Amino acid sequence: MYNTILGALPLQPDGRTFYYADCNFDGHKVYSKNRWPCCSGTYPQIAADYRISAYFRDPQGVYVNLYIPGSLQWKQGRASVKLTQATAYPYDSQIQLIVSTSRRAEFALCLRIPVWAAGASISVNGKRIDTSVTPGTFASIQREWKSGDRVELELPLAMRLESINDQHPDVAALLSGPLVLFALNASAPSITRTQLLAAKKVAAARWQSEAGSTPLTLLPFTSITNECYSTYLKLS
Repeated sequence: MYNTILGALPLQPDGRTFYYADCNFDGHKVYSKNRWPCCSGTYPQIAADYRISAYFRDPQGVYVNLYIPGSLQWKQGRASVKLTQATAYPYDSQIQLIVSTSRRAEFALCLRIPVWAAGASISVNGKRIDTSVTPGTFASIQREWKSGDRVELELPLAMRLESINDQHPDVAALLSGPLVLFALNASAPSITRTQLLAAKKVAAARWQSEAGSTPLTLLPFTSITNECYSTYLKLS
């Protein structure tokens, strides 16, 4: 979602569409030369499907799968429940969920903990809870909920490197949480793992890494327009 489809070029009236990201060292966002390929239909369908993938339900409660601003309403037994989510994730590590309910209701609120989110924590009404928070699983909070209950989830957005494959460990992409950070230099300078992992956030959606005399600018895919970018960098 973050590293491709939300940064895709808009569908054109003549059917030209962007679908596959260019992962070469000198990548660009380009339209397909074909008119009205199958992607013309599946691109908007994928975007619509994120809405139905944000939450899941079972008789015991609700699962929060995607962290995006919005709300969910459902019936839990005899109670009408609304869960409102406020967050600037993935640019901010804090996610807040507010419960509104017509009457007290017991159910499980299950929060997806991404596999990279080591050190994640959950608080309810300002108090840290002991619920197991294990990366790659859903953390379940089972309790009787009332209107105004507030849940805070902290997902540390630590920098990390992911190699293109096991055979090329020194060709890697830099990530902050779920975001791939794309280098804007067509011919990126020589850079070490330490320099790349030390990249600093210098604006709302812009990072910078010091690499020799020329700072390396990195952007998430959604912020790239017509710049030349590189998904992976060769590490010295």
